[in-house]
Amino acid sequence: MTQTLNYQAIFEAVPNLHLILAPDRDFTILAASDAQLRATHTRREGSIGRPVFDVFRKNPDDPTEFGTSVLRDSLERVVRTRAPDRMAITRYDIPRPTAQGGGFELRYWRPLNVPVLDEQGELLYIIHQVEDVTEEVRRQKKASLSHSEELFRAALLASGTGTFTWLLSDGSLSLDSALEQLFRLPLGLKVANVDAFVEQVHPQDRADVRLAFEHYARGDDYTAEFRLLRTGAECWLACKAKAFRDADGRLAYVAGACTDISARRRAEDALRVSENSLRQLNETLEARVATEVTERSRAEEALRQAQKMEAVGQLTGGIAHDFNNLLTGIIGSLDLMQRRHQRNEPLELERYIGAAVTSAQRAAALTQRLLAFSRQQALDLKPVDVNQLVASLEDLLHRTTGENITIETRLRAGLLPACMDVNQLESALINLVINARDAMPYGGRITLSTASFTIGDTPDPKKRGMSAGEYVLLSVADTGSGMAPNVMKRAFEPFFTTKPIGQGTGLGLSMVYGYIKQAKGYIQIESEPGVGTRVDLYLPVHHGDVTALAHEPERTPTGTGETILVVEDEPVVRSLVVEVLNELGYETLEAGEASEALRITESEQRIDLLVSDVGLPGMNGRQLADIARQQRPGLKVLFATGYAESFAANDFLGPDMAVITKPFAIDVFATKVGEMLGNG
Repeated sequence: MTQTLNYQAIFEAVPNLHLILAPDRDFTILAASDAQLRATHTRREGSIGRPVFDVFRKNPDDPTEFGTSVLRDSLERVVRTRAPDRMAITRYDIPRPTAQGGGFELRYWRPLNVPVLDEQGELLYIIHQVEDVTEEVRRQKKASLSHSEELFRAALLASGTGTFTWLLSDGSLSLDSALEQLFRLPLGLKVANVDAFVEQVHPQDRADVRLAFEHYARGDDYTAEFRLLRTGAECWLACKAKAFRDADGRLAYVAGACTDISARRRAEDALRVSENSLRQLNETLEARVATEVTERSRAEEALRQAQKMEAVGQLTGGIAHDFNNLLTGIIGSLDLMQRRHQRNEPLELERYIGAAVTSAQRAAALTQRLLAFSRQQALDLKPVDVNQLVASLEDLLHRTTGENITIETRLRAGLLPACMDVNQLESALINLVINARDAMPYGGRITLSTASFTIGDTPDPKKRGMSAGEYVLLSVADTGSGMAPNVMKRAFEPFFTTKPIGQGTGLGLSMVYGYIKQAKGYIQIESEPGVGTRVDLYLPVHHGDVTALAHEPERTPTGTGETILVVEDEPVVRSLVVEVLNELGYETLEAGEASEALRITESEQRIDLLVSDVGLPGMNGRQLADIARQQRPGLKVLFATGYAESFAANDFLGPDMAVITKPFAIDVFATKVGEMLGNG
């Protein structure tokens, strides 16, 4: 008996959360699965035929929620590109049924928007698929909020970039502290609108800046380069911004970034002068030619360096909007807790703390990758059992890739230990697996394998630059889309990415390359379009005993009344560190700068350990430690820093000195303090 398939009934019955949307201006809902309706407290008769943003409207109680704007931006990309668009985890509040109290409930989703095309390639429908990951987000490990904000601010200052937000509804303009510093605004002066912004610009460039804001208000892309109105050396800024729409499709706000390009402009001017001079040289005057060539080389090197710093600034500006979204999750959650506390309403601490902590963790990871790009990090090279490391990460990798991707391990027994930094090797492996996942949007297989490898004294033409010796080969292979030869050649270039805007910074593979090369290893890519990609990491062998991977201590070490001097210029961070140490049983002294700390070290006060930030105003942390040790020989010192410093640990640290990188977990900090005081 032949039966006609009822495709609508099948679609409505599937357990996944799906909507089918029309590719019109309102993205009208054409169909919905039963699971979608249940998860969002909606009914089919109230959804079908209505615009998606009428059914799933913005939470009116939270003006900072960006979910509707981000979703519209993704759907419009699908219409333009005819390609699937995978969104990052997005907060999108859902109306709560009246029977359950009404209002909105906070929810987090992992959305995927997939186009359906006809035989001529025209867009018929958009399948909007989501996964509710609210509980997963709430279970994320907690981290420090203030540290992530400070790291991002440090990244902006290091790259000479500041950001601004312009609300089109009332014309208000807000600048972050980095841009205020670039403008050199007097204390108390605020730039609150476009007119005030233009007043800070050189009179000859003001017309171009006003034109730029007119373009931004229309949603156009436009880059303006202008000088600031200031005495002394000229300061040039490059300004670029993007307009975002609300759920109704109206332009709502503009997020932009301004980068200091003074060094690039000076280098270009110097290069032009050098080229003009070269053209005027007499060909018979070899000495003059040689001199000018040398000057030209210097100018070109200065230009390359300036372009690199500008690229860092442009990257920072590009991720400024993503970081603002993360800060929205932090600030919004804290604001809701504060409001409910003021109204004496019951608090759901775990819910709001979880949301804020998750955003802070992602912000910290984002800025740490940015800071690490232009500075070589000090690696902690130790013998590592690579098989054990891969096995320990399997659960995490399975959760990262999702159910439609199979992870297979082929680990060769009897491998010698590799000489690597465990944390950086873990980061590299996770990075490669995430890249493999993104290359397989419809599922596939990732194979992690290990093997021994030896290269002799005869160079291998396929592995140029690889030193002779024994290696542990760690491979990550996928069955994804693969890379074309021209893409593969640029895979390790910083800022190069084939992912859509907002889904890739272009730093992942370049940082993996940097870690492996710094550890004297080798990395190689083999890929074929439509077949897949394999990345081989050749890790140098450590000849000696294997050190097991570090495990979390069973208990947090506590003090026995020892006295610790804490030197930190940021009051919030200092108070947190002091409170943690007091809870652990230590006596504490505190200072906000080096001169204040030295007055304490010169006294008769007992001090068992100095905990100091590296980047202090005036005298830095290492200089403070040297002077304190002249007064108190043998004083133990623990440095805390939020930067990927360009020094090697052995050169910077002396005996009885250690360093811990911000942001750090309380247990990790307590363990490090306990180890230095012999309480571990």
